[in-house]
Formats: sequence, structure tokens, C-alpha cells
Amino acid sequence: MVKLLKLLAYIIFFVLALIFFIPKASVYYAVEKKLLQEKVILSAEEIVDSGFSLQLNHSKVSYKSIQSANIESINVKMFLFYNSLSVNNIELTSMASSFVPLHIDKLDVTYTVFNPLNIIANASGEFGEAIAEVNILDRNVSILLIPSQQMLKQYKGTLRSLKKNQNGEYEYDKTF
Repeated sequence: MVKLLKLLAYIIFFVLALIFFIPKASVYYAVEKKLLQEKVILSAEEIVDSGFSLQLNHSKVSYKSIQSANIESINVKMFLFYNSLSVNNIELTSMASSFVPLHIDKLDVTYTVFNPLNIIANASGEFGEAIAEVNILDRNVSILLIPSQQMLKQYKGTLRSLKKNQNGEYEYDKTF
């Protein structure tokens, strides 16, 4: 019994040490190259490896060479069974002002091996709250939007492109 507990402790220590010492900045640069293929560029970020997570501060996001957003902080946690991405204080550029409010307070994206076919995202901001699910196998995106009063008053055109359900929430489904 003691040998089994020692073995379990060694395995847990090895896994935690592996997660702690993995070069997270190198993983980030590999992801950045993949994003570049999709014409998404993250620039002017400050990278901080804090052991079990990677923090990116003051990032600027461009899509097809067009400045799209400023992000205060991105926190990436990479574990074996659970991975998460937390983005705080996203400020979209004025180009999007006719479609949605420009400030997003928080975006949380999670992926777990216990639900390997789905990526789950939750967002909140001036638009209200949104829950999104991306099914990797079916290549389907489903978004449920609970709009704020500002969204209901100022962005009726955007809401018309979504399907309203009986709870007053708006749904969006798209296969890519």
C-alpha cells in the first residue's frame, strides 16, 4: 500500500513538474504562427510565464491587416485534462460600432478531454451575456445571447439576424 502511494505521489509530482516547466511561450509562438495563416495577428503583447499559466498583457488584434481589437489581458492555462483561455477587457475598434457594443468585459473559453468534441465559451459585456458551443466533429457553432438593454435598444438590426426564442433570448447556429 505504501509503495502504491509513493508511486502515485511520484506520478503526480512528475505531471505537475511537466506542466510547470513546459515552455509555454514556445507553445504560444506556435499558435501565433497558426493564427497568422488565418490572417489573425496578435501584436504588442507582453508575455509572462507564471508557472502553471501564460499571461499576455496589452495585446492588439488585427484581422487581414485591419486593427480589430485591443485586449488588456489573456490568461492561458494548459493542463492535461483541462485547458482554459480567459480574456479580460476587450475593446473592439469603431468599425464594429454599427453591429455590436464595443466593450466586452470577459470571455472564457474551455476545452476538456471529458467533453472532447466541444469547446465552450462564455462572454459578458455591454451586449449582455453569451454562451457559445463549438462542436469540432460537426463543425457547428451555437450561440445563445441574453441581450442587455443597450443591445435591445441600439442594435435591433443585429438582433433581427438572430432567431428569438420564447425566453427572450437570441440563438445563432452556423455550420462552417
